[in-house]
Amino acid sequence: MKQRKWIVREQDPEAIRCLCESLQISPIVSRLLYNRGLTDPERARLFLRKSIDILCDPFLLPDMRKAVNRINDALAHNERITIYGDYDVDGITSTSILYQYLSERTDNIDYYIPDRMEEGYGVNMAAIDTLAAAGTTLLITVDAGITALREIAHANDLGLTTIITDHHECAGGLPPAYAIVNPKRPDSEYPFPELAGVGVVFKLLCALSGREHLQDVIDRYSELVAFGTIADVMPLNGENRIIVSLGLKRLEHTRNIGLRALIAQSGIENKKITAGVIGYTLAPRVNAAGRVGSPRRAVKLLLSRDPREAAEIARELCDANRERQDEENKIITEAYDQLEHEPGFQRDKIIVLASDHWHHGIIGIVSSRLSDKYYLPSIMISFDGESGKGSGRSIPGFNIYEALAGQGELLEKFGGHALAAGLSLKRENYDAFKAGITRYANEILTDEILTPKLKIDCEIDIRDITLKTVNEILLLEPYGMGNAAPLFLLRDIRIDDICPISGDKHTKLLLSKNGVTIDAFLFGRGTADFPYFRGEKLDLVCNLDTNSYRGNITVQLVIKDLHLSSTYRESLREYTEALHLYQGAGCRGLTQHQLLHVIPSREDFVTVYRYLTTSDEIHDTLELLHRRIGVLSDRPPNICKLRICLDVFTQMDMLSVTEEPDGALTIRKLPVREKKNLDLSPLLIELKSIRGKNGS
Repeated sequence: MKQRKWIVREQDPEAIRCLCESLQISPIVSRLLYNRGLTDPERARLFLRKSIDILCDPFLLPDMRKAVNRINDALAHNERITIYGDYDVDGITSTSILYQYLSERTDNIDYYIPDRMEEGYGVNMAAIDTLAAAGTTLLITVDAGITALREIAHANDLGLTTIITDHHECAGGLPPAYAIVNPKRPDSEYPFPELAGVGVVFKLLCALSGREHLQDVIDRYSELVAFGTIADVMPLNGENRIIVSLGLKRLEHTRNIGLRALIAQSGIENKKITAGVIGYTLAPRVNAAGRVGSPRRAVKLLLSRDPREAAEIARELCDANRERQDEENKIITEAYDQLEHEPGFQRDKIIVLASDHWHHGIIGIVSSRLSDKYYLPSIMISFDGESGKGSGRSIPGFNIYEALAGQGELLEKFGGHALAAGLSLKRENYDAFKAGITRYANEILTDEILTPKLKIDCEIDIRDITLKTVNEILLLEPYGMGNAAPLFLLRDIRIDDICPISGDKHTKLLLSKNGVTIDAFLFGRGTADFPYFRGEKLDLVCNLDTNSYRGNITVQLVIKDLHLSSTYRESLREYTEALHLYQGAGCRGLTQHQLLHVIPSREDFVTVYRYLTTSDEIHDTLELLHRRIGVLSDRPPNICKLRICLDVFTQMDMLSVTEEPDGALTIRKLPVREKKNLDLSPLLIELKSIRGKNGS
C-alpha cells in the first residue's frame, strides 16, 4: 500500500471563534464543523440539530406529481402493479419499503428482482415480457431503469406504463417512461441530488402520504432507508444525514422482525448499531443474497412477520456471506497472480483483469480491494462464453463512469457513479477496451492524484482527549461517506507498551505524553507486523472513541495511520546526509558543521558498545540499529555517529561488521583481551585532525 500524504486542514481562526460563541460549543467541535463547510452559524446549528425541517419538498423532484397521480389512479382501478428492483442492498430496501406501503392499499401487487447471474443488472427485455404476460399494467422501477431506453420502449409497446425511480447518472438521453423521478436528471432542480435509490423511494412515499403524515412515514420506513443509504455508500450530509440519523435511532430497538433476526444471526445484538456496523456487518449479508443466492429471499426477510421464517432466512444470508467470502478470497489470490505476470502493471495507471472463472457477483468487491491496496482504479471482468460482465472501482480524482463513457462504443451496457460502475461487453472487444481505457487513465492520472491523502481535521493535545471532548464530538454523528469520523493528529507520543489482541490480529498500545497515558488500538495489524519499539515516539492519526469495561468508561484512540515522530525523522534526514558524504567521500567529505556533530564522544562509544555486546551476533539495518539504541539511551548518538562508532570498533578489532547487498549489517563481538584506547583509532585521529585544521 502506498504511503499516504497527511494533510492538516487549514482553518480561519476568526470563523472558528464565531462558531464557538454563536453555538456555545467547544473550539474542537467548531473546527470540525468548519472543516465540513459549515462556516455559517445557522447552517451549523441545523446540522447539529438533525431536524426533519431540513427535508425537502418531495414534489421538487422531477415528475413526482405525475408519478403520484398515476400510482393513485392504478390503486383506484385495482391495476396490477409490479415493483422492479435491483439485487443490491439499495435495491432490496427500496423494493421492500415500496411493497410494504402499496400492499397495504392493494392486493394486486408483486415485486421482481432480476437474477444477477442469469439476467445481470437493470431492466431486461425477457423480464418485461414475463411481467406483461402476467397482467402487469404499471411497472415501477426502484434503484434501476435510468439507462434502459430500449427496454422501456419495449414495455410501452406491450402496453405497460412505467414509472422510473432511480438515482444513477443519466447517460444517452432519458428512457420514454411515463414518469422519471431521479434527482440526477439534467433538468432536475431538486436541492439535494445525492439520495440513494431507497432515498428516492422514501421521497415517493412522502409524496404519496402527504406532508401531514411525514412523521408516520419516518417512523415506519426510516430504518430501511438508512440501511440502504449507508450500504450504497452515499454521502451522509444534507437529507441523507437526517434520514440516516433517524433510522439508526430506530434500528437500536427495531420492530422489523427480519432486521432483528439478521442482527441476532450476525452476533451484534448488544452492539451499538452505527453506519460502520451496517456497512461492514449487516449489508454484506444482505448483498450476499444477490451475489450467491436469491435476492428475493432478502426482500422476504425484510417483509417477514414470522420470527421463525425470519431466523431461517437470516441464517441463509449468513451462510451465503461466508460462501461469498471464500469465493472472494479465491478470486483475489488469482488476481494478485495475474498482476505479477501483467507486463504493464508497474507502468499503467489502471488495473484491468479478466477471467472465465470468476463469479461476476463478487468481482466488484475484489475490484474494491485492489483499488484500496494499490490506490489505482480497477476493473474486473468475468466472461461466460462470448459475453463478459464487469465491475469497476475508482479513486478520488478519476471518474470511472466518464472513463467507461469514453469507451462506450465497445460496451454493450454500462452505468454507475464516479467511484463505482458496472459494464458488459463482448469478448472480441476486450483487448480494444483494455487498451483504450488504459490509455485514457495514463493520460488523466497524475502523480498528485495517485498519491493517497489522509485529510486530518486538526492537531490535538493529549491533555484535551477527555470523555467530555469525545461526547461533544458525537454531535457530528452519523459518520460515513461525506461526513467521515473526525481525524486527529498527535505528535511525539511515546510507546510505553505493545500488546497483541485477538490472537495477534490486532495491536493494543499504551501511549503517553506530558504525564498523560491513553490506550490505542491498531486494527488489522498484529504485533508481528508492527515496526516500532517500546520507548519510540510516534506521530499518529486517529479517531477518538470510548471503551466500556465493567461499567468504567474510558477514552481510547483508534489509529488510522502512524509513523516515527517528525522530530526523529528530521534528525534522521539531517544526519543521513552526513552519513552519505562520509560513506561516499570519507572523512574529508564532511563539512565543518557536520564534523562538530558526528565525531563520537566517549559516552557515545560506551552507549553503542554496551548495546552491541548484549549478544554475540546482531543482524540489523543501520537505521533499525540506531532506533533500537535510541530507545535505551537518553542521549543516543545520531546515525552518522553510530556508523563511525562501528568503523572505529572494527579498526580496533573489537567487532566484526559485514554488510549485505540489501544494507543489512551482521555484527559479531570479538574477544578483547586488553583494554583498548579508542583515541589510537586511525579513523578517529583523522576526523579530529580534519576538524582541527578546518576549525583553525
